[in-house]
Amino acid sequence: MRQGILGCMTLVRRNENTAVALLMMCVALVAGPPTAQAQTSTNPAKRQASDLQALLLDAAYSKALRPNFGASLFLSDGDVKNSEGGSGLIVGGRVGLGGMQVWGGKALLGVVNTDVRGVVTRTWNSPRGASANSTYVGGELGCGQLFRLSVGYAKRISGPSTDNGHIVTWGVGMEIPVWR
Repeated sequence: MRQGILGCMTLVRRNENTAVALLMMCVALVAGPPTAQAQTSTNPAKRQASDLQALLLDAAYSKALRPNFGASLFLSDGDVKNSEGGSGLIVGGRVGLGGMQVWGGKALLGVVNTDVRGVVTRTWNSPRGASANSTYVGGELGCGQLFRLSVGYAKRISGPSTDNGHIVTWGVGMEIPVWR
């Protein structure tokens, strides 16, 4: 069996449940409730590349990925660099020794940044506290300013079973914003 990202992508492409979960997550992000700023706007334009407010780079240790690195894009049509912060969509991914994740959700930036994310995780041969070579779908709540703490829940949708089919996830790391 192939190892690494290419092998994982081949497995994910073949799995119908994973494809459905990714599609549902994308639909939820696009069709989800608009931000308060968008509701008050007279021109409800679609999100564009020009709405990109920040690139967030992160390094963390988490269950099931173990040490990992990633990046995310924060999209908002408001000015989030002001003292009041702002809200918008956040999408991203990370790769670690135990697997990889893709995710998207809603973020609020301010004194303490918070976010809610829908997460799809694919584990490799040696994840922490999860079944190897499996796919999990779940959610995550995170907060922090520079340092990020997160907790979540995920259900295994494919792969071999070595436990009861679900995991409580957590992560501790550093998230560095690169403002546009």
